Amino acid sequence: MGQIKSFSSIGHNNIVENTGLDKRKHEFIKKQILVAIPVRNEEEHIVPCLLALARQETQPDKVVVWINNTTDKTHERVESLTNTLPFELEIVRVIYDPALASAGLARRDAMAHAAQYASSDALLVTTDADSEAAEDWLSRTLNAFTHYPVEAVFGRALLLPEEARKIPFNLHKDERAEQAYGALLDQIALLLYPEPHDPLPRHTEHSGASIAVTYQAWSKVGGMPAIPTSEDRAFYQVLRENGIRVRHAPDVKVYVSARLVGRAQGGMAETLARRLHVQDEYIDDIFEPVSRRLLRMRRLRKHANQLVPFEDTCMEFSQMRVRRDDLEKHHKRAQRVLDHLRKMIHRSHRDCLSDSIDQFDIPHLAHSDQAPNRGQDMPG
Repeated sequence: MGQIKSFSSIGHNNIVENTGLDKRKHEFIKKQILVAIPVRNEEEHIVPCLLALARQETQPDKVVVWINNTTDKTHERVESLTNTLPFELEIVRVIYDPALASAGLARRDAMAHAAQYASSDALLVTTDADSEAAEDWLSRTLNAFTHYPVEAVFGRALLLPEEARKIPFNLHKDERAEQAYGALLDQIALLLYPEPHDPLPRHTEHSGASIAVTYQAWSKVGGMPAIPTSEDRAFYQVLRENGIRVRHAPDVKVYVSARLVGRAQGGMAETLARRLHVQDEYIDDIFEPVSRRLLRMRRLRKHANQLVPFEDTCMEFSQMRVRRDDLEKHHKRAQRVLDHLRKMIHRSHRDCLSDSIDQFDIPHLAHSDQAPNRGQDMPG
């Protein structure tokens, strides 16, 4: 890393349950909140980003703006807000070796720097410099920690309304189709392998635009993974691998730009630019065929008492992908599986769920002729 210069109800059970909830709420209301923002050439967006934080119903205690390898007027824009914000602002300027510079490295270092000021029960939060958090972003994040026994909360990244209008209708339509299919897979997963700490409604995104984690959990996993891109997805995976419970809170929202020239290779901007030119042949690689999802759930249920990360349940098989042209067929099949499982549960035959999985064909070998898609989700 280069040189760093810092600137500045009724019934006993309900009573017990509510008492526990009130205690947890009290604990999180008083927690120290530190926000880390990696920034590179964001003179257009950084001021709206910081002003959105200034409008938060629950204010952060400190915001670290990690300006790295920047050649525009980002620093001047941030400095113009000095002493006008309701929270402590620290500007850190960094110059990385161009061969090493990356969005992943910047987020990892920004959070590590913020963590230096953290108390043992603090919350470390990160967002993107081109984002504008909803006014209740932090308060709803705290609410998620309060109501669920989790140590990390992932929020949603949605396009700013004026930015969304720049995207052609067909891409919005394709994105909605992908998300609808993903929601079916997620409902199937929860029926077969319930996660009481992360129930429906929930989402399936893992975006750096909205991540909050306890200092203890962050320390346990060694911070953000040291990779150049997709560090947000990798962070979720390492949390799961270490048995750390995560809430995907659908009401925790930030709004991001729809720019076509991004700061991170393989990021949303690159994905948008590519899809504007020609749509991807395959949908996002987190949305696998339903047969693959059923196989994962079978294995998770089999090893219910062991720590088997979701992502590791089919490691011996090559990756399976869903062609966009076949998505409707996959969607209908997933809906049939979901309807069947719901009927089984409705009949109170939960013990038959494992047998139910076997009624569907599950491949022994996955197709290997499908190239992976490294692009991030396009919020929609």
